[in-house]
Amino acid sequence: MSGTVIRAGDPHTIRTRGITLLRSGHKEVRRLKRANHTPSIHGNKVWNSSYLIMDHLTKRKLSADEHLMDIGCGWGPLSIFTAKRFGCRVTAVDADPDVYPYLDLHASINKVDVTPLQARFEKLTQARLADVDIVAGADICFWDELTPVLYNLIRRSLRAGVKQIIIADPGRSPFYALAEKCEAGKLNSRVVERRTKTPRALCADLLIIDN
Repeated sequence: MSGTVIRAGDPHTIRTRGITLLRSGHKEVRRLKRANHTPSIHGNKVWNSSYLIMDHLTKRKLSADEHLMDIGCGWGPLSIFTAKRFGCRVTAVDADPDVYPYLDLHASINKVDVTPLQARFEKLTQARLADVDIVAGADICFWDELTPVLYNLIRRSLRAGVKQIIIADPGRSPFYALAEKCEAGKLNSRVVERRTKTPRALCADLLIIDN
């Protein structure tokens, strides 16, 4: 993958926030699909809410000695951005093994290293989370049954000492149910609306939980 060359002006690329991402029509993505790497849990493209978490992290200013865990990483845009912008340790978590060739491709293009971890949210134990500073996930609360799963993961993260959890979503009802559950559980949580004009006009809500 080290020989991958991305041409300037390639219409199948997205260049934003200091990183290069590939669209689904790019020849390298099509090559992976032909090799039967077909993600099955919606990990089949770059999800837009990732960009709003990137902007939040830029304002927060992560330090190089912090550790971010990107849950439901998919192709890895958030992981790639965090590793490149802040030089910090990044663990990219997804339940679907078929997303990792796409993550590796993006890491190669952007010349960063991220640590892959194939795991379901339920399997992220308090011990696994113990050295993590930030847990972040974009577009990961898309089924009703994920609401309690993510709530329990948030609680484990807080018990493990995670400083902040950020979940971004364009407005699905399971996401708002999760936000309500956090409020009812008296967690230090808030929902904030974020917008951006790059790489195009986008809007998402961030559920932010501080420890």
